[in-house]
Amino acid sequence: MSKKNSWLYLFFLAAFVNLYANIFPNQLLSYISKPMLMISLGFHFWNNRKQNRYTNLILTGLFFAFLGDTFLMLRFGGTNEELFFLLGLGSFLITQLCYFIAFWTYAGSNGFLRKKPWIVLPFLIYFVWNTYNLWYDMPTAFRLPVMVYSGVITMMAVSCFNLYKTIPKIPFQYLLIGVLLFVISDSLIGISQFKKAAIPYTDFLIMSTYIAAQYLIVSGSLLLERED
Repeated sequence: MSKKNSWLYLFFLAAFVNLYANIFPNQLLSYISKPMLMISLGFHFWNNRKQNRYTNLILTGLFFAFLGDTFLMLRFGGTNEELFFLLGLGSFLITQLCYFIAFWTYAGSNGFLRKKPWIVLPFLIYFVWNTYNLWYDMPTAFRLPVMVYSGVITMMAVSCFNLYKTIPKIPFQYLLIGVLLFVISDSLIGISQFKKAAIPYTDFLIMSTYIAAQYLIVSGSLLLERED
C-alpha cells in the first residue's frame, strides 16, 4: 500500500461505512465513520500537496469541515440541537470562505468573470431562491446566519467558476463539479432542517453529494498543483 495513498483508502472505507449507515440506519457506524471522512481526506491532502497559500487554505477548509461534520452529528438526540446546528453552520461557513479565497486569489487578475461578468447572474438567482425558499420556515434567530451562509457558498461557487480558462481543463472540471455538489448537499440540509420535506433517503443524498464534493475538490486541487 502506497504511503501517500493510505489515507485515501481509509477515506474510501469511511465513506462506504457512512453511506451504508445512512441507507440502513446505524447510529454507531455513522458516529464512527463521519469524523473520519475529513480526517483521512485531510491527511491524504497533506501528504500529497505542495505547501503554498492555496493548499494551506484548502487544508484549513477541510479542518473546519471536520468540525462542521462533528457539530452537525452531535445535534441529534440532545437538548442543544439549535446550538450544535449553528456551530456546524459556522464551521462550514469558514470552510466555504477558505475555498472562496483559495479559488479567487488563484485566478487573480486572469479570472473569467472579468471577461463575462454576467455569468454571476445564475448564481445570484440561486442565492435569492435558496434564501426565499427557506426564509418563512426558519426560526427568526436562524434567518440572518442562514442568509449569510447562503451568500458565502454562492460566492464560493462564483469564485470556482472564475477559474474557467485560467487553469487546465481537468482540474477545473473536478473543482467545479465538486463545488456544485457541495451546493446541492448544503441545499438539501436546509430543506431537510427547515422545510421538513419528505425526500427519500435524505441523509444518504446529503452525505453522498458532500463526500463526492470534498473528494473532487481535493483531487482537483492536487491535480492543479501538479500542472502548475
